[in-house]
Amino acid sequence: MNTAAALRENFDRRFVGPFAPIAIAAARRLDEGAVKREDRPALKLALAKVGGGDTVVAPTRWTMPAAIHAAEWTHARPTPDTLVRDYLYADVATLIAPGATGKTTLLLYEAICIVLGLLLYGLEVLRRGPVLILTAEDSREMLVARLRSIAVEMGLSAEQIAVVMEQVRISDVSGTGLKLTKVHSDAVVPADTVDQVIAGCRDFKPVLIVIDPAVSFGIGESRVNDAEQGLVEAARKLRRALNCCIRYVHHTGKQNARDRTVDQYSGRGGSAFADGARMVAVLQVVPSDEWLQATGTELHDGDTGLRLARPKLSYAPPASDIFIRRTGYRFQHVMPSSNGAATLRDANANQVWQLLDSELKQGHYHSRNSLESLDHGIKRADLRKAIDWLVSSCRIETRDRPNNNQGGAYKYFHPVASPSNVGEPNQKQEICLASEKVVFASPPYTENNGGEAPPLVLSASVGSPEKHGEASAKQGEPTLLDGAAAFSEQVYADMEDF
Repeated sequence: MNTAAALRENFDRRFVGPFAPIAIAAARRLDEGAVKREDRPALKLALAKVGGGDTVVAPTRWTMPAAIHAAEWTHARPTPDTLVRDYLYADVATLIAPGATGKTTLLLYEAICIVLGLLLYGLEVLRRGPVLILTAEDSREMLVARLRSIAVEMGLSAEQIAVVMEQVRISDVSGTGLKLTKVHSDAVVPADTVDQVIAGCRDFKPVLIVIDPAVSFGIGESRVNDAEQGLVEAARKLRRALNCCIRYVHHTGKQNARDRTVDQYSGRGGSAFADGARMVAVLQVVPSDEWLQATGTELHDGDTGLRLARPKLSYAPPASDIFIRRTGYRFQHVMPSSNGAATLRDANANQVWQLLDSELKQGHYHSRNSLESLDHGIKRADLRKAIDWLVSSCRIETRDRPNNNQGGAYKYFHPVASPSNVGEPNQKQEICLASEKVVFASPPYTENNGGEAPPLVLSASVGSPEKHGEASAKQGEPTLLDGAAAFSEQVYADMEDF
């Protein structure tokens, strides 16, 4: 279609007042070569502006689709190709993370696994193949250096490294102003660059294209949802042409980063990215206490705990979070633990016991309130759980504070068992009743049974021997003890009064 015809199409669908006939006539003269060579660039630019965009193009025409044929009905698939089971598919995806989280380095690790077909976080790679990375943030040299370091940590063979060098392509477009979208007729649409990427990838046939960061490839954030939707449309055009996963790297908003949110709308800006993408993953750094609670393992010096949430998976059932331990350029998948909460409680309990022991040796006596005021790095709720656990497992007990004429609390916590004896009773006591004293009622003398005392009744709350620190199912009800050996010493002491 020549310039005049294309311009006429634009005017037919969007009227531009009395300038339309003049512009179309000028375009016709341009097509016929009746305009001087030196005037042609200026005229083309003027016609493009009048037409409403960077170039004058014919509008896309819609046609009625054909009926569903038998082969289509039989062979239609409910999901696109799967790259990584329950994680990546041949469609639009986003990875959301705060800055300095290590998301780009993590993506390089993922690229190696996808290229080589290795398990990724314990998930099977079903479609291995080349990966293209478009970066507008880090230089190619820096990414190659990180890729090399990751390969060394993974212990790859020379043959595997050769495959990685060939099939992980890094396109550094930082500072070039390359965009995947543009504004045309007041709408954000895919730019001509998308067609260039498609042409360049025809022979390469990538299974994954990573675009990092998304904000550098759009028109800006003044029209945030329009800008995001334009990038989604550009990704869909790439996906349709190349049948691969298009994954944008997106930053979180400031408050979302502080709150460490992991829902699909954790990204900065609008909601169009999360709504348009078929897969949304959110990466957050996990504090050491939360890591211990989630995995039952500790983070050591040099370790970083990462939580990779999958809040949106359109082609898979809801999936649990993935926990990753990063040490330098080494990434290790760590399974979540059902005993993580107990492990965190025990670790905090040991820390509190050692703190009490150290403070006591210095002549400092602590109550619950004074412990909460110390700078020990334990959250208040976790501290209270640790104290309750120490009391219930007989590792600390409440005693009268000596020389209390100086004021302050009358009671303090006294450590009585080693931290290594987690949940074990101390030497003086076989069973510990948390913060309650055993009360033995004097059995009344009864003439009906020949003067024999009835069985001893214990009025106290006895914790379950299987779950220390938890109340028994019959808490508060009298418990019948038939001369239990565990209570023998104290029973005999009390029976001396009978």
